[in-house]
Amino acid sequence: MSERRDSSSTVAGLLLETFDEARGLLRRELDLARAETDRSLRRARGALLALAIALILAMTALDALAGAAIGALAQRGLGPGLAATLVGAVLAVLAALVAVKGLRDLERARLAPERVARSVRADAREVREAARGRE
Repeated sequence: MSERRDSSSTVAGLLLETFDEARGLLRRELDLARAETDRSLRRARGALLALAIALILAMTALDALAGAAIGALAQRGLGPGLAATLVGAVLAVLAALVAVKGLRDLERARLAPERVARSVRADAREVREAARGRE
C-alpha cells in the first residue's frame, strides 16, 4: 500500500512540476511577445509620424505642381478646363496604381510577432516529446 502512495505521489509531483514549468515557460513567452510587440509599436509610431508629415508636404507640393502643369497646358492652347481635366486624370490614374500596390503589399505583410510564434511552436514540440518520453 505504501508503495502505491509513493508511486502516485511521485507521479503527482512530476505532473505538478511539469505544469509549473509549462506555466513559467508560457509566462516567459508572453513577456517576450509583449516586449517584441512594444518595440515594434514604438518603431511604427515614429515611422507613421514621419510618413504623415511627408504626406502633408507631398500633397502641398503636388498641388503646386498640378497648378503649374495646368497653367502651362493652358498657355499652350488647351483651355483651362481641359488642362485641369487632363492633369486630374493623370493624377487619378497614378493614385489608383499606387493604391493597388499598397493594398497588395499590406496583404503580404506579417503583423504577428514571428520570433515568438516560432519559439512557442518549438516549445510545444518539446513538451509533446517530453510527455511521450515519460509515458
